[in-house]
Amino acid sequence: MDTLSCNTVEFFELDLDIYNNIFKNSPRIIENMESFKKTISTFEKLSEDMYLSLFKKNIVFKAMENISPEYWFNSVIIKKLFEIDEFEDLKQSCSLNFFKSILATDLLGQELIKSFKELAMNSKAFSAKLNNQVKYIEEYRRDKDSKEKDTISLGAIKNKILNNINDIDKYISDHNLVYTSVSEALKQFLATFKTIATWGFDDNRLTPTSYEEKIEVSAKLRTLRKVKDISEMAGRFKESASELQRKKVKEEGLEVCGVELGNEIHKILPSEKLFLARESTKKSFYKKLTQKELLSYKYKNNRAKSKGPIICCIDTSGSMEGELEVWSKSVAISLLDIAIKQKREFVAIMFSNKVYKVLEFTKHRIEPNKLYELATFFYGSGTNFIEPLEKSIELISSARYKYADIVFITDGKAYIEPEFVEEFLFIKEKKEFRMITVNVSDEIEEGLNQINDTQILLSALTEEEIEEANNTLFAI
Repeated sequence: MDTLSCNTVEFFELDLDIYNNIFKNSPRIIENMESFKKTISTFEKLSEDMYLSLFKKNIVFKAMENISPEYWFNSVIIKKLFEIDEFEDLKQSCSLNFFKSILATDLLGQELIKSFKELAMNSKAFSAKLNNQVKYIEEYRRDKDSKEKDTISLGAIKNKILNNINDIDKYISDHNLVYTSVSEALKQFLATFKTIATWGFDDNRLTPTSYEEKIEVSAKLRTLRKVKDISEMAGRFKESASELQRKKVKEEGLEVCGVELGNEIHKILPSEKLFLARESTKKSFYKKLTQKELLSYKYKNNRAKSKGPIICCIDTSGSMEGELEVWSKSVAISLLDIAIKQKREFVAIMFSNKVYKVLEFTKHRIEPNKLYELATFFYGSGTNFIEPLEKSIELISSARYKYADIVFITDGKAYIEPEFVEEFLFIKEKKEFRMITVNVSDEIEEGLNQINDTQILLSALTEEEIEEANNTLFAI
């Protein structure tokens, strides 16, 4: 029985748990894997080795005599990766992070195969060497599994495999294939992860569906000019909001109210820190850390009333097209970011002459496809304030959004009937919710002024002294 390894990198079984869940259950990756094996027949195990090389902090290579000859070529490629500075940069970004390691493995695999296929198309000799590799491996497997195993014949096949690998290695070195692949993969990785992080779905939650959704949405988000503008402006708002939140938490103080699962080092229980005391239990600690499963103290603010959900009404009428849409979406996405961080429900109501979309976000995570809709949906047409306000009241009347506040973002003017004003104010007092209007035009909208608590003008957000406006908006 052949007990030789299929992998180059030493690993524990649990090191591949998350990897296997993604790579063996994602339809796109499964399809890619089958296609890639036509170029590098041992790509499945090569992909595992790439992931282990990126994820594991300390790498130990298995000796060549302990690796099955079928996978010697993988060993050559993996060792070449470690000769490249860009791979070390990639590894530093990915170490002990499941999501980043899987993303980098996915991208690096695609780039490697792309480089190999391009050279194979341009060089018949290189293509022939790759085909020989497949043929020799098949010969080795047949001979190895044969009942009448011939040691001399098996040794000869091993020599053919080794000589062929040396020939392929020369082509790889002469054409700088591995370096080119790593460099391009690093660029793709940095761009993709920057988008994922900027838009707030780097939550390390990994299922095949969530992984594919994040990759698909990030690719779409990177292609749209207005989305880049929204992202840049939202970043400025988020920074201001985060500073206010830190200040507020410090002022209010916190108290322990229980235990929960998490990954914030300063909150974890002493019993969990004991896992770091022994080499045998360190890997369990890091696994729980990356999956946010460490027992941690749960804190609460010393406040009489906790903050409720946020209902954000966003005007997508014709006059909002262009720069005003960028401003409105930036404010909305910043509020969503606050809601997720504070574990609050968030609803985006997209309207123009009527309500066209209602996007509900749970307090646990940002759903990439919904976020993409929030960033990109635009209808045009006229303006109707009453329908989005009625929808807001409907939501507040439900148990889920009972303690919600309304942020109403618009540039326009629309008639609000006196009867509606009276009814809205009655319900507002009864339900005890607040309403803030963010007016991205230059003058107060009097119709809204009758029903909201305050109205913030665009100029108040764009001036250098915006602390008061931010305190009103981001402390909601």
